[in-house]
Amino acid sequence: MRIGIFGGTFNPPHLGHKHLAEEIKEKASLDKIVIIPAYTPPHKVSKELADAEHRVKMCELLFSEDFYEVSDLEIKRQGKSYTVDTVTQLRKFYPEDELFLIIGADMLMSFDKWYRYEDILTDVKLCVSVRDDEVKTADLCDFAKNSLKLDVEKNEIIIADVEPYICSSTDVRLHISIGIDATMLTSVEVYNYARLNLLYESPHMDIKKLLKEKLDDYRFLHSLNVAESAAMLALMYGGDEEKAYFAGLVHDIMKNATKEEQLQIMEKGGIILSRTEKNNPKLWHAMAGECYLRTEMGITDNEILSAVRYHTTGKAGMSLLDKIVYIADYISAERDYSDVDVMRQLAVTKDLDEAALYALKYSFVSLSEKEKLIHPDSVEYYNELIIKIKKKRRKFL
Repeated sequence: MRIGIFGGTFNPPHLGHKHLAEEIKEKASLDKIVIIPAYTPPHKVSKELADAEHRVKMCELLFSEDFYEVSDLEIKRQGKSYTVDTVTQLRKFYPEDELFLIIGADMLMSFDKWYRYEDILTDVKLCVSVRDDEVKTADLCDFAKNSLKLDVEKNEIIIADVEPYICSSTDVRLHISIGIDATMLTSVEVYNYARLNLLYESPHMDIKKLLKEKLDDYRFLHSLNVAESAAMLALMYGGDEEKAYFAGLVHDIMKNATKEEQLQIMEKGGIILSRTEKNNPKLWHAMAGECYLRTEMGITDNEILSAVRYHTTGKAGMSLLDKIVYIADYISAERDYSDVDVMRQLAVTKDLDEAALYALKYSFVSLSEKEKLIHPDSVEYYNELIIKIKKKRRKFL
């Protein structure tokens, strides 16, 4: 069996890593690739380095196909991760197989400086990926022959042209750190894992740690997604992006609290429930959330407090921030209800009022089918939108 060895920090693993592995697998006719996250790379120490267990898990999420194997042998060995120790150990695991060490062109050009590089070459064959914009293939061949005594023509080393995939772990970390969607750079699974486990510094980390304690994983991820959607809508519609992000982040802060906890915090916050509200506990978390922010966290910004309180029902006279959080809650990334694509399209191509009206209609149908109560605030918001949108539409006739 022909087995590739692909080591790295993988902090975090990204689509560029996977693209390289897939290209090399094809061009070197590999049957299997062993992915090996380093414990502590000998020449790379970063304060942003995620714990080893997290990097292993993220590799398992990204490299999920059967022909990949994620190995924690360097993690278990601990200490500095020298390649010679790894390939020696792997040779014992695979005594009869051909082993190929996957490296980049820049790494080949300094390979003669690697610790015990000659011993490495007794156990593995080098498989070098090269891009058009890097060192010329001819120069790599010359270096391999003159410095390492490896002849490409005799198949003693493989040099494979790989189409570049512009991406880096630094890019992914930066996106996560500033609260921007990174799913164009890594898989959704890796991205969500990093966010759920609070890897890499990001906005409002203290609030996120609090939410992590108060919410289950689904609701925590939903809160992160709503924050990002709210910031995007604020950018589109001229709102305050920072305020929108924060309001979206905390909008469900009391969602997983018990009914008793919600009632207690509402009493503390001076909320008196109407008959409709008493008979619809699903509405409580929004009112309780506003009270929690006000009484326990000292939030005094009335726009944020209002956006949290009315993110479920809406109300007549919604501010821009109210509308942004209300819509962001409907279109967040993990939402998969039947009309979610329509909602997202309306939010980004029409306007917030059109999107809110559609959301209310969808909600009313769902509630009526289940014979659930409809809050008067929602009805008032619907009536206001109908009048406003009809007037707007007549202008264009």
